[in-house]
Amino acid sequence: MAEESPLSATGSLTEVQYEDLAHPQAPDGLIGHPSDTVPVSVSGGQILVRAGLHGLVRGFPWASGLAAVALTPDLTGPARTDLVVLRLFRDDNFAVRAALRTGTSTTAPSPFVGTGPADWYEIPLAEVTVANGALAVRLTRSWYLGEDSQLLCTSTSRPPHAPGRRIRETDTGRTYESTGSTWIICLDDVGTSSVPLASGWATVVNRLYRYNGVVFLHFSARRTGAAIATSAAEVTIGTLPAGFRSRNNFDLIGISSTSGAHVIGRVYTTGVITVDFAVAGLGVGQYLQLAPAAWPAA
Repeated sequence: MAEESPLSATGSLTEVQYEDLAHPQAPDGLIGHPSDTVPVSVSGGQILVRAGLHGLVRGFPWASGLAAVALTPDLTGPARTDLVVLRLFRDDNFAVRAALRTGTSTTAPSPFVGTGPADWYEIPLAEVTVANGALAVRLTRSWYLGEDSQLLCTSTSRPPHAPGRRIRETDTGRTYESTGSTWIICLDDVGTSSVPLASGWATVVNRLYRYNGVVFLHFSARRTGAAIATSAAEVTIGTLPAGFRSRNNFDLIGISSTSGAHVIGRVYTTGVITVDFAVAGLGVGQYLQLAPAAWPAA
């Protein structure tokens, strides 16, 4: 097939050619910010996509207009979760309109993402539960395009993966980059926190810090509960809060400067931190020190 440059041949673009040109340069999403008024609500047995919204789907612009767009679901049958979407109708002159996908269970259907000339392409706006003849918005799933086309979302409304895609979560303050299947933290700074301790321990040094996806821990504690015997294993000293947990289980070393114990600490993906003792145990009022540690946040 010969090389092609459509504009040089015709001076105009077909809708298919426009989509091929525009989509790589214009991300999908609503235009605005996640703090804007929610895009979808329910009232009187109808689903309402609010007035004044603007968005892009595969480079094609959409506006909801001066009045809310009303979608009327079937309120009969067993409980289910429906999906409200913006849909590109390639089979209808490439129009973009709000539409409703009916779920078959408590799980919402996945958006259509076909790329053929007659396929629909959808981006989600919200999940709506239908139960006992009533409607409720279960989850807002829309993400937004900011002033510089940056992708703005929340931790529950991320766009789909694409290698190299970057998103900014406005509720967590994190910036992520997609590997194509996993979101990797690129930027965040939440300052200091601490490990909530298990019963029987008191804080001496307890500092957690997360910066650009890496968690740092400096930790020392005093035993206030019953004495711990030599060779005791899996003694819980605390649980890392969400946002500071590790992607993988790992070990770290420690000591007791007062009892002479050798300690192996274990950090689990659940956030639980346990310690094993050797050489000596730990008496009431004695101290445990873990080596400073750092790990990638989950």
